Amino acid sequence: MHSKVMVIANRLTGQGIGRRAAMVKAWVLVKLARVETNVAGRHRAPAGAQGNRQLALEHLTRYERVTVRLVREKDNAFDHNAVAVVAGVEGKGEYQVGYLPRPLAALVAPLMDAGKAVNALYEGVKGGYDFLYYGLRVEVRI
Repeated sequence: MHSKVMVIANRLTGQGIGRRAAMVKAWVLVKLARVETNVAGRHRAPAGAQGNRQLALEHLTRYERVTVRLVREKDNAFDHNAVAVVAGVEGKGEYQVGYLPRPLAALVAPLMDAGKAVNALYEGVKGGYDFLYYGLRVEVRI
């Protein structure tokens, strides 16, 4: 557990957060062990992908057994800590539906880079009523 805390704290200090604040944030994340969050980027996608992500999320509402996995994107041009969220249904395929929110990705990315197990579980699709965007809720386990 100590090494997880240090990996996260070192990454946070490298991003300009003070050592004390970085240690506190790292301990909270490691002690918490799981975080429920909404997936980001599901409606701010590049042209064309936005509609596809919304369609993919709408399709997920039809299934009970949905898998979610996290994919580290070190070469992402917008965020060097980017962690993509890929949802799928067995026999139907997978689709990237968004990203972990930046603050959470900044904490999770160093762990993934260090080879630590970080998993995600499907919590459900939300929204989609008449004019609202669909969203995805996942649980991230460290």
